[in-house]
Amino acid sequence: MSDFQESGINFCFKSSWMILKYDDHIAHKKVEKFLKSTKAVDFLGIHNDKLYFVEIKNYRGHTQDESTKEVLGSKGEELMHRIAIKVRDAMASSIGSARFSTNDNEFFAKVNQLLLDDNNKIMVIACVELDVSNEKERKAKMGIWQQKLKQKLSWLHAAKISVNSVDNITDIIPDLDVSFVE
Repeated sequence: MSDFQESGINFCFKSSWMILKYDDHIAHKKVEKFLKSTKAVDFLGIHNDKLYFVEIKNYRGHTQDESTKEVLGSKGEELMHRIAIKVRDAMASSIGSARFSTNDNEFFAKVNQLLLDDNNKIMVIACVELDVSNEKERKAKMGIWQQKLKQKLSWLHAAKISVNSVDNITDIIPDLDVSFVE
């Protein structure tokens, strides 16, 4: 099992996963050192020969902050733009990592194999937690955001793109336990 904490949420990926906390991994840090604006998704993982790019955004308790309102405004346009950039940059840097990484060579070789496999869908999962008064409002926002993210990542053929809250993320990501930090 691999346990991580991100944005005040605990993630426990079961042993069936090959998973990295990619935005903290040395492979990403090497690229970021030379290209300061390079971004990365929170998790890069492989489960049952599926490649996952997972980004976590927890705005719980901060939905009314001015900076959060800016990011969430315009029907989530800025938020989905930021997530799409993280996916793009993580994909590019993970390709290079297979060539230069002294850590996790097997993992990055498998990532590249899956990226090149046209028959294998790449999974892009955004987990966004909000302060929302009712479930209907939450689902409506997630649906709009999911369509925006799909548009921004339309260049990424053979991809499954999903935007969800923490409440149902385990329905989308298999063999995962999630809980909020107390």
